[in-house]
Amino acid sequence: MDSLLFSILDEILFRLNPKSLALMRCTNRFMESHISDNSKFKSEYLSRFKSSLLHISRGGSRNLCFHPLGDFRLFQNNDALEKPCHILGYCSGLFLLLIDGCFCVTNPLTKKFRFLNRSEWVRPKCIGFTVDQIDQTTQGFKIVHITVHCTANPDEKMYEFKIYTVDFWRLSRTTITCLSSDLMTEMKPVYLNGTLHWLRKDGSIIAFNPGTEQARLIIPNKPHLEPGTKLLLGADDNHLTLISATIEVIYVFILESILIDPKWILARQIKNEAVKETITLSWDMVAYDGKCLVVRTMTNLEDDYRVVYGYDLRANKWGVVGSIPGWCDEPRDFYQYKPSWSSVIGLLDQNGPYPSLFSSVEGMMGLINRNM
Repeated sequence: MDSLLFSILDEILFRLNPKSLALMRCTNRFMESHISDNSKFKSEYLSRFKSSLLHISRGGSRNLCFHPLGDFRLFQNNDALEKPCHILGYCSGLFLLLIDGCFCVTNPLTKKFRFLNRSEWVRPKCIGFTVDQIDQTTQGFKIVHITVHCTANPDEKMYEFKIYTVDFWRLSRTTITCLSSDLMTEMKPVYLNGTLHWLRKDGSIIAFNPGTEQARLIIPNKPHLEPGTKLLLGADDNHLTLISATIEVIYVFILESILIDPKWILARQIKNEAVKETITLSWDMVAYDGKCLVVRTMTNLEDDYRVVYGYDLRANKWGVVGSIPGWCDEPRDFYQYKPSWSSVIGLLDQNGPYPSLFSSVEGMMGLINRNM
């Protein structure tokens, strides 16, 4: 009987949006424990909830746009933030922001955040952001800044890793030297199984584990790519994923045997229905989370009409996610956001040492919470 009552309770809770569920946690200790500490419940709830899409100018902006997937309205935007904001990373429901030279980690759902020490970089080029979700009592985040150095051998480059953890930056003793090739710096690093992955232009991958501070160069086979192919590095639940696309077809490759003999294996071919060659001026793949592939297009119709399409891999179907307001500049960074109750160590619900920057963080959190 008890199990039946719990199953009925769960079905009721599954129908709540994340904001309402977060409020439900505060009603009593039983609800707090059932929602927060029951890993099976959290996994099932989040698996039913679709990711939303957030985008912002790559050069930083006072305006962010947020769009709940499945809702065909225009992207929602809030009033202009007081300070220009960059989004440098996203992991497990948390965002890494850069505001007025300060890093800030925030969870929009719980409205908790933390300002970090002021950064020495105006616009970090190669930032990775990770969240440790293994142990609820020791959840923490790390920021990794990868830097590239020339060596005595002009055919080689050396990579160093600077890590932010426990309130300070430190240079890792780990370095890796390999044949020279540029990082695809406009492509965000991908975090999977505790490791950050940066794709290089020669198809190899720099992998760095912030926990063990081990680095390695992954050299998979090169899949056949047609001229003019667009690339996107992503991940599903278990594999690194390489998306290559032409106007006609999108190919999804997964990386098998990553530790022994890495190989890109073709897992799926998708007809590129988002791009209509006769009217499309430009297009690009902007996000992928293993369940949905997002493609942005711009047509030659009146007012430079820009549409964002999503391909649902489970339903095997394309759909319109929404349209981008005309005032949005290009290029833009896109993030697929799935709410989380993650409460990593150090996230607070107060201003902290930089009260003048708080309103911008509050504006971002309010935008997401109002539209979930």
